[in-house]
Amino acid sequence: MTTLAKENKALLRRLIDDAFNNRELSILPDVLHPDFVNHQEVFPLEAKRGPAVFEELYSKFFEAFPDIRANYHNIIAEGDLVMARDTISGTNEGALPIGAPATGKRVKFQVFHLYRVQDGKLIERWGLTDDMAMLKQLGLLEV
Repeated sequence: MTTLAKENKALLRRLIDDAFNNRELSILPDVLHPDFVNHQEVFPLEAKRGPAVFEELYSKFFEAFPDIRANYHNIIAEGDLVMARDTISGTNEGALPIGAPATGKRVKFQVFHLYRVQDGKLIERWGLTDDMAMLKQLGLLEV
């Protein structure tokens, strides 16, 4: 494995472990480029660029799911790209940003996300979240 691949994996682990799982949002400027763009909007966000995008997104998740946690299964890096497959789990104890009240139900769903790294920071993200699984587990979607 190249040094660049190791560095990019460590960068993504820091985002997942420190910023998301440990709620250390103050590190976001250290791992996200000032021009960061998230190409997948999970909840409607006011922030569109920079570390504020994830500060807002993560804060919304923490309000809706106070015990939310990401467990990554795979982190793969090549060139300026790094990706992870996560299982997100948590209990819905707060209102969802889509206008639904708290359900008290526990959810567990998959997320795949691919990041591009520039200047030692994450600058772009493309993601796929199993929103249907989450909504079904919350009782907000019947299939």
